[in-house]
Amino acid sequence: MKHFPLLIVALIAFCISPFARADLDSEIAAVLRDKLIEKNPVGVAIVRLDSAGGPGKLIYAHNPDLPLMPASNMKLLTTSAALDTLGPDFHFQTLLLQRGEDLILLGDGDPMFGDWEHLHKSNWDITSAFKLWADKLKKANLTRFHNVLVDDTVFDQEFVHPNWPADQLLNRYCAQIAGMNLNTGLIDFYIHNNGPGKVVGYHTNPPTNYVTVTNTCTAGGQNAIVLDRAKNSNRIALRGSAVGSSTSPVSVTVHDPALYAAQVLAETLKAEGITINGGFGRDKDARAQLIAKDAAVTVLAGHESTLVQVMSRANKDSQNLYAESLCKRTGHAASGKSGSWENGTAATAVFLRKAGAAEGTFKLDDGCGLSRNNGVSASAMTAALRYNFTGKNRDVFLSTLAVAGVDGTLDDRFKGPAIGLRTRVYAKTGFIAGVSALSGYLKAKDESWYAFSILMNGMPRFTNTRAKELQEQIVLAVDHYADRK
Repeated sequence: MKHFPLLIVALIAFCISPFARADLDSEIAAVLRDKLIEKNPVGVAIVRLDSAGGPGKLIYAHNPDLPLMPASNMKLLTTSAALDTLGPDFHFQTLLLQRGEDLILLGDGDPMFGDWEHLHKSNWDITSAFKLWADKLKKANLTRFHNVLVDDTVFDQEFVHPNWPADQLLNRYCAQIAGMNLNTGLIDFYIHNNGPGKVVGYHTNPPTNYVTVTNTCTAGGQNAIVLDRAKNSNRIALRGSAVGSSTSPVSVTVHDPALYAAQVLAETLKAEGITINGGFGRDKDARAQLIAKDAAVTVLAGHESTLVQVMSRANKDSQNLYAESLCKRTGHAASGKSGSWENGTAATAVFLRKAGAAEGTFKLDDGCGLSRNNGVSASAMTAALRYNFTGKNRDVFLSTLAVAGVDGTLDDRFKGPAIGLRTRVYAKTGFIAGVSALSGYLKAKDESWYAFSILMNGMPRFTNTRAKELQEQIVLAVDHYADRK
């Protein structure tokens, strides 16, 4: 009889797993029967991960190999490919060069350079790096130059993806992608109220003549400020109405961000006491000269951003320009050519195959998920997540994801019945018209880990709040499974 309790424990251990699996299936099936999604294309894949590096185990699948629009879940794949290709120690290096009497701004595709939303938290401004460079030049007694040029050949000059929504290209999430960026390709307007019915005043950050502004905006009874920019130009119309002076910026995208950065650099240097006798423009030789160690080119100053910083802004904050810059920078590293959407998405596809995603389960068109021509299956998404988790860059990748109830796009998610999952879900949200998605990791109470991908397409308008609740119910079902197994 002394062995009987051990026999009971063994029988229980043998029987729990099938029941737990049945409960998981039934819980998720109930979610998928919700009227919002029951007739729509939905893909779900859930993998129990092996912390020792093994392949893990698929514990639930619903249309797992069906390519669906991933929206911003695409950023998980772009950042994964960048991390695997460039390595966790990669730094973007923006340099100030001298060649003869000219200054050359050498871009490296850094999306973080001059990003006000990021910098102002540390009391830096858009042009702070330029001002530091000016101080360094003056200390070296270098105070007179002819032209200020920009070399952005690290990327091609296709600034706007052809499959992005044409009616949204002035919005911040559709900023143009260039090899040299400043303030994420935006110019920020601050409004000054001059009294009821009067045309408002304004100032821009950065202050620049790169854009020309026509202002008919008046002080009125509602905030309806409109910034229009003519296609392929920097002629901006400020119109509409404003209730009062603004403390937060109203922003619009600029055309040709690299030239924008060059002119703002020239204007900043002049304001700081550096003489610029010529103008500003584009150079296409400086990068090649520097790589060839041409003595005609001298490095005067530089600025760096880490890959981890850029990945975190892409994943936690879902910043599109950051993801697209990573896409093109990865393409440049993989191909040796100027980064493009073609070689960038090709590099991401190479990564996906390496991670174990099957052919036919993905089709990639951009880096951030804004294009509706992207198609990614839940199985391809979990293949990438599993690869990151079992590889050497696990901790780095996890650190770039939003954490439920803590930060990024998940700071206010997982409430109500799912509130117990806060701090234990590391994931990426996704939303474009008709699409809602959530993919990432769950850390169960017993310290076991799960990768999940939930891709919902065909969503009616104004239903994303409900879609989020359904996604959280699925993740909660996985947590219940982990408790029962």
